Amino acid sequence: MRQIRNNIATACFALCPASFGAYLWLFYRYFSSRPSRPQPELGLVHALNNHGAYVYISDAESTGLAFLAGTFVVGFVLTMGIVPKKLIFPPPSTPRWLTYLPSFETDMANPSRRLYIVMVASLVFYLAVIILAGRSIVEFAVSRGIVLSLG
Repeated sequence: MRQIRNNIATACFALCPASFGAYLWLFYRYFSSRPSRPQPELGLVHALNNHGAYVYISDAESTGLAFLAGTFVVGFVLTMGIVPKKLIFPPPSTPRWLTYLPSFETDMANPSRRLYIVMVASLVFYLAVIILAGRSIVEFAVSRGIVLSLG
């Protein structure tokens, strides 16, 4: 059971670098190619902020970035919830205020070869889904009236 939970947690964790990497790639791609003023006639109405500099992106681009950011959060939360943890109690010499912060030990500190394989396979799968089906998923959401933005 512990090994299955570790495998599932590793697969969930693989969502994080896949979605974050795709998010960064798209963010910088949009930032280098989109106009700095809104163009409603082209549908470029959602502001994308990079430290005070703005470019404007479409409904689909905004929704796609929001989905990727949300996917990162979901992957992280699922990983933290699923991975088996063992509570570590602080030694008596620890300052009192630090005793309120929990410490945990997991099997992820020394991953096995199997966990590396699960991680790489999951990462490749998620990247394939993002690349091959991401646009269709976003277009479906936007066509149903689901338009998300980061701001």
